[in-house]
Amino acid sequence: MEKLRKIIPVAGLLIIFIIFSFTTGGMFLKWNNIQNLIAQSSITMVAAIGTAFVMTHNNLDFSLGGACALCCVLSYLIVGNNLWLFFILCFVFGVLCGLFSAVLHVKGEVPAFIAGMCLMFAGRGLAQSVAAGKTMMITQAAKLNNVWFFVGVLVAVLLVGYFLYNYTKIGKYQKLIGTNPKAAELSGISVGKYKTIAFVISGVTIGIAACLTIIRSPSIVGATGTNLETNVLLALSLGGLSMTGGSSSKIRTAVIGTLIFFMLNNGLTLWGLDPNLVDIIKAIFFLGTVAISIDRSQHDVIV
Repeated sequence: MEKLRKIIPVAGLLIIFIIFSFTTGGMFLKWNNIQNLIAQSSITMVAAIGTAFVMTHNNLDFSLGGACALCCVLSYLIVGNNLWLFFILCFVFGVLCGLFSAVLHVKGEVPAFIAGMCLMFAGRGLAQSVAAGKTMMITQAAKLNNVWFFVGVLVAVLLVGYFLYNYTKIGKYQKLIGTNPKAAELSGISVGKYKTIAFVISGVTIGIAACLTIIRSPSIVGATGTNLETNVLLALSLGGLSMTGGSSSKIRTAVIGTLIFFMLNNGLTLWGLDPNLVDIIKAIFFLGTVAISIDRSQHDVIV
């Protein structure tokens, strides 16, 4: 069963790719469609890589969409149409969002998903109120809107995330904390410290995702960042990352799950299905994949 759980997400990705390659009249494999897939999925994938650190220690982060909007709006209000200063501030505000969630959770002992929802609503409310009375455009961002820029950023984030997750204490301790926080604490691990680091990493990737969001669509509106948290959580679950985190968590789930999510959505759209049917089919596929691939051994102890 353990081997099946690991194989299912990869097999699902390959099956989806093969089916849509042969049933869309070649449209699925056209370069324009591939570019669109990369641009769409890169924002979610970047955010998912950071969120994987948080989910590994058994927490959910619902702040992503609101935090993304918050980064964009606050950065624009401070520096306006200055592209590079805007990017720097997005990065800074992303880190601050991560620290905010960490402080509320670690020091205030507030459940992480509650802290995340506070940020989500705050960011969404700010974006909608400011956008209602102000046009916010980062016109210079359009010059970076090409597939190779997205690929370059995505590869860089993935390599750094993979290294931190698999070859440093940061990633290894997240797995220990997710498996058994009490045992981790008794082992001398500073649980609060490493949870905070995970939230900061997630904040960094949110800042980067905010920059990519503006590059893809240079206007900041009330809907900026909408559904990012949902897409990320669905992608990680489809990739096989357990909602309870723990020792079996892998960073590759962010890549595999995001590709499954966007390829499925893209392929069903190319089939010309009614949008309501697309959502139903995605829900069934999601339920089936997660039911098979979810890790039910979250209480195993690492030795």
